[in-house]
Amino acid sequence: MTDQPGTSTPPSRPAGSPPPTIRAADVVYALFRHKWLALTLSLLGVLGAGALYLTQKPLYTSEAKLLVRYVRDTKAADAAPGAVQTDLKSPDSRGDAILNSEMEILTSRDLATQVAELIGPEQILGADPAATNVHAAAYVIMRGLQLEVPRRSTVIQVKFSHSNPEVAQKVLRQLIQSYLRKHAEVHRSVGLFDDVLTRKTDEWRSRLSQTEDDLQKIKLNANVTSVDESRRAIAEQSAKLQQDLIAAEAELAQRRTFLERLLKSSLAAAPAATNAEAAVEIPVPVDPEKEKQYRFVCARLESLRNRELDLALQFTPESKPVVQIRDQIAEVEKTKTQLEAEEPRLRATALVQGGMKLQSDRVLSAQGQATTLEAEQAQVVGLESKIKILTEHLNRNQKELATLIAAEKSINDLERSRALQETNYRYFSVRLDQARVDEAIGTANLFDNINIVQDATVALRAPSPMLKAALMVLLGGIGAGLALPFLIEFMLNQTLKRPDDVEKKLRLPLFLSIPDFTRNGHARHSGFKQLADAPTTAAADAPAPGQVESDTALAVVDPDDPIRLYHESLRDRLIMHFELIGLTHKPKLVALTGTHRGAGVSTLAAGLAESLSETGDGNVLLVNMNPERGPSVHPFYRGKAACALTDALEEGKRSPALVQDNLYVVSFRGNNGQKVGIIPKKFANLMPTMKASDYDYIIFDMPPVSQTSVTAKVCGLMDMTFLVVESERTKEEQAKRCVSLLGESRAKVAAVLNRYHNYLPSRLQTDI
Repeated sequence: MTDQPGTSTPPSRPAGSPPPTIRAADVVYALFRHKWLALTLSLLGVLGAGALYLTQKPLYTSEAKLLVRYVRDTKAADAAPGAVQTDLKSPDSRGDAILNSEMEILTSRDLATQVAELIGPEQILGADPAATNVHAAAYVIMRGLQLEVPRRSTVIQVKFSHSNPEVAQKVLRQLIQSYLRKHAEVHRSVGLFDDVLTRKTDEWRSRLSQTEDDLQKIKLNANVTSVDESRRAIAEQSAKLQQDLIAAEAELAQRRTFLERLLKSSLAAAPAATNAEAAVEIPVPVDPEKEKQYRFVCARLESLRNRELDLALQFTPESKPVVQIRDQIAEVEKTKTQLEAEEPRLRATALVQGGMKLQSDRVLSAQGQATTLEAEQAQVVGLESKIKILTEHLNRNQKELATLIAAEKSINDLERSRALQETNYRYFSVRLDQARVDEAIGTANLFDNINIVQDATVALRAPSPMLKAALMVLLGGIGAGLALPFLIEFMLNQTLKRPDDVEKKLRLPLFLSIPDFTRNGHARHSGFKQLADAPTTAAADAPAPGQVESDTALAVVDPDDPIRLYHESLRDRLIMHFELIGLTHKPKLVALTGTHRGAGVSTLAAGLAESLSETGDGNVLLVNMNPERGPSVHPFYRGKAACALTDALEEGKRSPALVQDNLYVVSFRGNNGQKVGIIPKKFANLMPTMKASDYDYIIFDMPPVSQTSVTAKVCGLMDMTFLVVESERTKEEQAKRCVSLLGESRAKVAAVLNRYHNYLPSRLQTDI
């Protein structure tokens, strides 16, 4: 029979839907739903971009171009002495690899650091507190450097940006010059030989400096500047001292002898004086010429002997001057002996003259003896002091000479070492200077493979990279404001939100979408109001026979509440649906359930039952299938729901369940009024009784669908089951499981979307 429960035609469901796609309506809905998030992120992006752009100084860019014709790699390590092997490689033979290598050299930190040291970090960093930090300046150079190679070209475009236009041009020009030298060092091993020469030069310089220091210390300790000059000076001074000492000693002896004779003759001075003339005998005269020659020879002999004495103090006895003077003395003595042999009286004449002279001196001395005795004594004392001083000086010279002789060997060794080290130092220094000159000349020739097509231009103001960064921040903020809503809407938030979601994802016909009045401009209220004239007496509050006492009075729906329109709309669609499928039997069994507690099932069941009772076609029975929550969840007008379901099915016992005209409310309880669980078998046993009753509609307020509840099995006995889905709280997977459980019991299910939030403006709303 078509009018039997479970055999009627199920409500039409959407056909197999295509794979989920994102439509324009979905995009608009996501944007309007998260409009404040999108606006906030976009505003943050605008503020960040503005702050970044306004706080940065304008930049000036200088540009240069380098033509890399080929690369010459020098293999100095494998080359023979004096030979240089090179390997010329054109950029065309290796593609972009060579140009990329040159670009890596240009952007290397070592090159940037070298340029920063040459330019000066204070010019590059400006007023930065770290203006003396070379590494910070190198980082600024690397950050402001831009390299680009046009397609099918071997030209490298080099750009450098800086807030100071002069610094930008200066840095770029120095960067190119330093790059050329760095290129030569990398590819041609320039500077390796210079390093060896530099190391050797420094090594010999250090040794020479140490030797000079040691030599200076020894000379200071020996108190000499030159060994030869010091030896010569000491020898001359010693000879002079010895000569003066011999003369002083001879004079002292003479003075002492004269003083002794003066003292002996002091007593006989007078008698000696009177007898002097008588005692002297005058010799016989000789030839005047012979006498004159003899006197000359004697004088010559005395002069040569004095000369011999002087030479003996300066030279050794075997020296040539001493031998010569002695030969001369021998010749003069030979001449004197010959004259004395020829004329013997010449010797007597000399003796007579010497005696006469001595006698004359004695006479004179006797006369002045009284006056000169003290003077002679003083002369003797003075000569003794002179001899003492001369002896001390001579001893000191001997000590200095001994010290000089002891230090002479060390000084000579150090001087020879110094000469050798100085020779080596000069050799390597000259070689190093020559190598540097050769390198300068050679490096100039090595740069012929790289040409400066365009030198560093005058820096012009260019779009600041901060403008790009600010634009990126702006686009990032706007992009995040646009992307995050889609991320939340389509990936993170997997709840059912709109009527389309119910139809496409659950594949259920949607009977009604009830908006959330609180979030759509309406004040929050319960939708029901307490009955003002409810009975308050004890008699009125006393339960009737067979009733079960309830704690809460029922309330009536506010006629002005907008939710009444949706209850009536659900009633009308339900009636129309039954007419369309030809379901005419009475009573019609309608169940309302939800995906979770709090979805609004009880409120919707009460509103639907009340709307159906107001048509006046027949009685409506509302059965509370949530006995653990009590009948107070059904806020109706009159009395308390205390009647059991079996009593409500009998016309004579259902009067306690009447709450208003044509509307009865009961709880699923046992005959004795106790709360019992819903047992499908017992519920099925009641089906014939329910079918035989005179109710037009029996509305069942069912618990949420779950794996542990019997809601799905009971709903399989109903003519229609409404699955209440709460918008933005019911998860998609949870709702699909509920639909699957209901489908297993062959329940005829339709969906009701409750608390739907419509974020679109009224002119864009398309949901019906």
